[in-house]
Amino acid sequence: MAGTSVNYKQMLEKYKNRNFGQRYGRKMRTLLMQMLTYLVLLELSFIFLLPVFYMFVTAIKSPQDLLDSTIVWVPSGIHWDNFVKAFNLIKFTEAVTNSLMITVLACLGQVLSCAIAGYGFGRYKFPGINILFLLVLLSLLIPPQTIIIALFTMFHKFGWLNSYLPFIIPAFFGQGLRGALFVLIFRQFFRNMPRELEEAARIDGAGPIRLFVQIMLPLAKPAIVIVAMFSFVWHWNDNYQPMIYLNREEYFTLPLRLESLSSVFNRALGLDADGGLNLPIHMAACLMVVLPVFILYLFGQRYLSESIERTGFGGE
Repeated sequence: MAGTSVNYKQMLEKYKNRNFGQRYGRKMRTLLMQMLTYLVLLELSFIFLLPVFYMFVTAIKSPQDLLDSTIVWVPSGIHWDNFVKAFNLIKFTEAVTNSLMITVLACLGQVLSCAIAGYGFGRYKFPGINILFLLVLLSLLIPPQTIIIALFTMFHKFGWLNSYLPFIIPAFFGQGLRGALFVLIFRQFFRNMPRELEEAARIDGAGPIRLFVQIMLPLAKPAIVIVAMFSFVWHWNDNYQPMIYLNREEYFTLPLRLESLSSVFNRALGLDADGGLNLPIHMAACLMVVLPVFILYLFGQRYLSESIERTGFGGE
């Protein structure tokens, strides 16, 4: 019996040691994977944040610091007056008003029109619906540069040039920047909703309009958040269409003001645009242009992440 007890204790000790080694090995593998993940995220963050940090450091430099090769990341002094000069040169108040008018109204138009189109493609069946939806998707493959002349001619005949109408009216008809993509997002969302909701609403006497407005649209908040965020950012950063449709400075958006900053320097400051001394003011203006979108993302990134997860666009 004594020998049996000793053998049992030895086997139990070996099992404990082996179990401890397995647990230790799993913890080490988990720790290494976490360290590797954080390392990759840190490197990616550095890649994305380095240009922003460079813009900020350059924006607070003086012309003397800019010419000094020994000063790269830490300027000799902080010159906030570069932001004041950039604010006045790009006429920030007027430009941000124009950008907000175009961006907000176009974003609202795309959310409404693309939601209606996506609901029709996702919930209704009629002959030719697949062909029509295929044509909508094919419009994603058409570069805007190939149709800009036709649009310019049409808007010129309508008398819409040098106004907000070329950006707002198409948005309320499912067009505008990436309109087909937004229709696809709403279509996929509405298509995955259970049919029982419609059946219960029809039993209660709800018509098609009431069914869409009171039941389907409130449930589509995740898709609405995604479309609204993307539409806002893309319209805010767009300078191609405003450059074509807007020729009067009082309608210039922030990207257009930023693009025309070199000529503004020549007229306002009498400086050589190729001399490089205007770079701090250029960088200050760039930060002022991207700051509203950055603030929007800081306040809306939680809702955007939740919406992507709920709509299924984030993957498993």
